Amino acid sequence: MPQKQSQKAPKLASLDLQINGMPSHFLFKTMEEIDIEHKDVIHIPHRHNYYTIIWVTKGTGTHLIDFKTYNVKPDTIFFISPEQVHDVQMQPDHTGYVMLFTTDFIEQNSIPQHWLQDSGFFFRCDDVAPLLIPDSCDKSRLLQLIQGINQEYHQQYKFYEEAIGSLLKLFLLECKRIYNTLPVKRTERSNAGGTLIKQFKDLLDNHFTEWHKVAEYAQALHITPNYLNELVNQETGQSAKDMIINRIMLEAKRFATYSETSVKEVAYTLGFDDPAHFSKLFKKQEEQGFTEFRAAIRKKYS
Repeated sequence: MPQKQSQKAPKLASLDLQINGMPSHFLFKTMEEIDIEHKDVIHIPHRHNYYTIIWVTKGTGTHLIDFKTYNVKPDTIFFISPEQVHDVQMQPDHTGYVMLFTTDFIEQNSIPQHWLQDSGFFFRCDDVAPLLIPDSCDKSRLLQLIQGINQEYHQQYKFYEEAIGSLLKLFLLECKRIYNTLPVKRTERSNAGGTLIKQFKDLLDNHFTEWHKVAEYAQALHITPNYLNELVNQETGQSAKDMIINRIMLEAKRFATYSETSVKEVAYTLGFDDPAHFSKLFKKQEEQGFTEFRAAIRKKYS
């Protein structure tokens, strides 16, 4: 669906990765260090231009990610993608590790962005639950890798960034191994079906402001809309149409929270010819209008 704007679509502001005010591509800190540095900072949801991995080794709290709240428990690992909105609220006496890294960092150190997205941990149009490591799991390998990253980061010997990149990939692979041992229900599907699901998620993230119909994605994938719906339902438990609407609504809520963009501009930016159609959809999905949602969310975090 073509956009009706003659000007460039507005962008949402987000934070760049910096160390002491200077641009950076990788940052490693303990949660204790971050608490000391930000002890006087008021916690409000925010968004980054970089990836974030948070491993909480001790303590409890809550973590808001894209307007969904997760309970934080010991040995929970969170994976946050660029542009996602999040905020961690921890109870006192907690420990853990935080890694921040940019797309440039992973690409320059032999981790293609598509590999990171295909890992199953980072956001790809649908919710990605955090990894809760069971008590019975041997965490020694993960600890060894995180300590190796910590050492490389602080000693900064020659080729330390390449070493961190390799250790980071091994860390994610170990997380994948742990995930695959968890007793969760998985739907068996063919390799072809899995590939189509990945392609659909890529298309959705890249075209949700242009394509609002299942048929448009199905045509790009050279399959029928019914078959696409069947595959998506098997994978996510929801229809392809629901995923499309959810992705549009997520971006709309981000605009409502983090920009001064008018509802009319947001509607055009998200590919609606008629702002009234967008407003009607928003109210149906959120049970309140765009303006009311904006006022409520800002009041909550003011």
